[in-house]
This record gives sequence, C-alpha cells and structure tokens, in this order.
Amino acid sequence: MNNRIVGIDKNLCDRFTPLKDIPNSMREELLIHAKVTGFDVYSNIISHLENPHMVHFLIEGCADIRHSFDRRKNLSSNDPKCTFPLEELITIGGNIRAITPCKVLIVNRNYLKEIQIKSRATINHKNRNRDNTSLFLSDFIEKDSNSHWKTLFYQSQLALSLTPKQIHKVFRGLRDIFVHEGEYVIKHQTKGEFFYILKDGHAVILPDEKGEYYGDKYNVSLGGYFGEEALISGLPRNADIIMKSDGIVGRLDKKDFDEYVKKSLVRTPSLALLHNLANPIFCDVRTPTEYKRDHMPHSINVPVGKIRKYISSFDRKLSYVVTPEGGSKSELATYLMRQAGIDVYYMDSLLRKQFIQETEGLRA
Repeated sequence: MNNRIVGIDKNLCDRFTPLKDIPNSMREELLIHAKVTGFDVYSNIISHLENPHMVHFLIEGCADIRHSFDRRKNLSSNDPKCTFPLEELITIGGNIRAITPCKVLIVNRNYLKEIQIKSRATINHKNRNRDNTSLFLSDFIEKDSNSHWKTLFYQSQLALSLTPKQIHKVFRGLRDIFVHEGEYVIKHQTKGEFFYILKDGHAVILPDEKGEYYGDKYNVSLGGYFGEEALISGLPRNADIIMKSDGIVGRLDKKDFDEYVKKSLVRTPSLALLHNLANPIFCDVRTPTEYKRDHMPHSINVPVGKIRKYISSFDRKLSYVVTPEGGSKSELATYLMRQAGIDVYYMDSLLRKQFIQETEGLRA
C-alpha cells in the first residue's frame, strides 16, 4: 500500500454519497481530514469493522469483495455501488482487496458527520452569516495567526487515526512551552513524561550514541510530534530533541496521551474480529533469546528494536498481530507499525488465552 498523501480536488465529492450533499463551500474543510491512498494488487483495502473511524470510496481500479474463499464478487470503480462507502458492501463481514492497482479516498467518518450537521444548519438558517455557520474546523482550530501547524498535524497518519473529539482533547490538553534556539526539549536517558507537538520553529532529533541510529539527524517541522515511544514503552528517552530556532512546543502529559492517543493506535480486537483477519502473522517482539525460551505457537520473532529499521519490509497486503509476551514493548511495536500504515493489532493476555483455548478445543 502507498500512503502518499496527494491533493484532493473538492469536485471529487460529486461522485460519492453522501459527500455530494456537502456544500462546495464546506468541502475544502472536510477534505483536510481525508487522503487519497494507492493500493497495490492483492493488498487489503478494508476489512469488516477494521477501522470504524474511516470511510473508504473507490476512485480508480477493480477490487474483490470477499465474504469467504468461495464467496467473492468483482467490483469496478464505475460500478454504481461504488458511489457509496465500501464499508456498506461488507456490513455482515468480509473484506475488500485490490485486484488491480486502486486509488481510494479515505475520509474521517466523525468529521464527515460533523460537517453534515454544519451543512444542515446552514440550510435551516439561511439568514445566518456564512462565516458563522461554517464552523467545522473552528470547533477544533482556533482562528489565530499561528494555526498552520494544526493543518499539518491533521494530515499526519496519527491524526487520521484519532476521532475529532480526541484531537480536540489533545489540543486542549497541550501546554505551550516557549523554547530558545539550542535548548533541549528532550534529553536522552531521561524518563518519558510528555508527548510533544511542534507549534512554531524547527527542531532536530539526535539519537542516543548507544543506539544503532547514532550519527543520524532527523528534522522536525511544524505539526511534527515526538516523545511517544518512551511513554508507551516505559523505557528512558533514546534521543535528544534540540531546537534549531526559537519556537513553541505543545506539551501533553502521559495520562492524557494514553487516553486520547495510545488507545486509538494500540487496539486489541475482539476474538471474532481476530478470526475474521485473513491469515494474520503473529509477531513476538522480544529478543531472540527470550523468544527461544518460550513463545506462542506459530509466531515469528520480530524484535521491537528492529521494527523501525526494517519497517519497509513488512508486507502491506497482510495483517499482523503482536503477541503480549513483550509487555509494553509489544504495545510500542503495535504503535510503530500502525503509524507506518500497517494493518496491525495488539493481542493482550486475555485475548491470547481465549485464542489458545479455542484453538486447542478445535484440535481436540
């Protein structure tokens, strides 16, 4: 799958229901919370109940609706059914996979609902000033002179994984910290206590000299975020974050981060959804020594320390399930993979127990 974000022509909405009912004046606001994604042949576009926060519309290509191995139906972007969200074609289960290269418009479902409410309000109050009725973005973006960072943040993979209320709470929970050029926002080997979004200025990430990325530099621009790995793993910070100019960082404490961010990306499926995944790959993210000592049957070993380095080698056509033996490291691995656009889930200890019991019962 290719997650490259491209510009979206707001006239594209005319092809799809209910997007075509959105007034032209509000479409640009809606599409800030959308993206066009390319899917390679045989890659999974959407599965039943996979991501309740998004709706998918097939723009180009042909896909395969699969309810089971024997129940399949081809679908073309020209098919009248494709004027509706793909989710409506698999309401009772199954998944949709690309059989030719496909382009898909992905829209945040909750923002769509919000803009529909605003649209109806406009119709019902025609005499109201248009600037006051089109409040879709102003519910979440203050009309200040420095909101560009928010627009950029909305385009990130992280923002697309959150609901409007969660993003609103993240923004409200941020505490502005004014920082100077050369100042450390984060120091390596310190305890992780906050999540950060860069509101103004520029910063650079310098990995710890004890890590394999030592010597590399990673720039952080407006809307960029950092600090989440230590919050999830519980391990000390593994890099320095230094300001390259005077600026402002928004700081979110760990409690709010866990509630509004972590829960959305580190998701545990139900047992039914786990069984609905097409041949998932189970990953144990501990060290090879720990893995050899004890591991879940049929799982593979993918040490968490190697995930970022080899993230491009994961097959986007497949689904992955991270087993719980690694504890917080398993949660971190799930977060990193989800951030990279991989279809991945976290198996907690209870789900692992249920899955093994059911599997052993079938064998018996």
